[in-house]
Amino acid sequence: MSDLHAQLSELAEACRVLEMEGHGDMTLGHLSLRDPEGRGFWMKRNRIGLGEVLGPEDFVLVDWDGQKIAGSGGRHSEWPIHSEIFRSRTDVCVVAHTHPFHACIVSASTVPLSPFTLDSDYFEEIPRHQDQVALITTKAEGAALARALADAPAVLLANHGVTFCGGSVAHTVCVGVFLEKACKAELVGRAAGFPAGMPDAATRARRHAQIMTPVHWDHSWSYFRRKLAAIEAGTPRPIFG
Repeated sequence: MSDLHAQLSELAEACRVLEMEGHGDMTLGHLSLRDPEGRGFWMKRNRIGLGEVLGPEDFVLVDWDGQKIAGSGGRHSEWPIHSEIFRSRTDVCVVAHTHPFHACIVSASTVPLSPFTLDSDYFEEIPRHQDQVALITTKAEGAALARALADAPAVLLANHGVTFCGGSVAHTVCVGVFLEKACKAELVGRAAGFPAGMPDAATRARRHAQIMTPVHWDHSWSYFRRKLAAIEAGTPRPIFG
């Protein structure tokens, strides 16, 4: 098995994990992998949901100008999200854009995310990007999103969804899952009327450094894979959230 085949197999697994963990939204949402040969990026094909991505055959290779140059199936119209983040972030190997329910609602808020649970401490700060379009379909729009993301692991797209990224599949999945958990806690805590105690910046930075680590990504990714394998009973099959 080639290294690229193995990477795309892992990325397919990540798609199903994210569906399992609340990121599915019909056929919307997409993940991508930077092509190891520098030709562009491998992106989930369109017309299927995250939970229906079963293997490398469910990805298409897209060049930096949005042209599909390999693979079967169509490419999502929001390819500039991926191309422009890859262009601006040499540290990023995987990019994801999804519509998890709780994070979508929080994306409409201008209030900073409160530390109701440890999940919010995975993030030092979550930037917010506001645009006048429903879909990010041009390089200029993708570049604006990449500027809003800057060097953060995730960005909220106002009234839309989330985009997140990482240096590996494990890292990226953890960012997405923890962000949705933090947003769910935010909505529950605020609905309950609890005032959230806000630790000072130094305390939050220390908490962040303790839990956003490669060791924790590895442990969490291994857990998600075991959970997915139990649901799939040993054979990859569609996961519908």
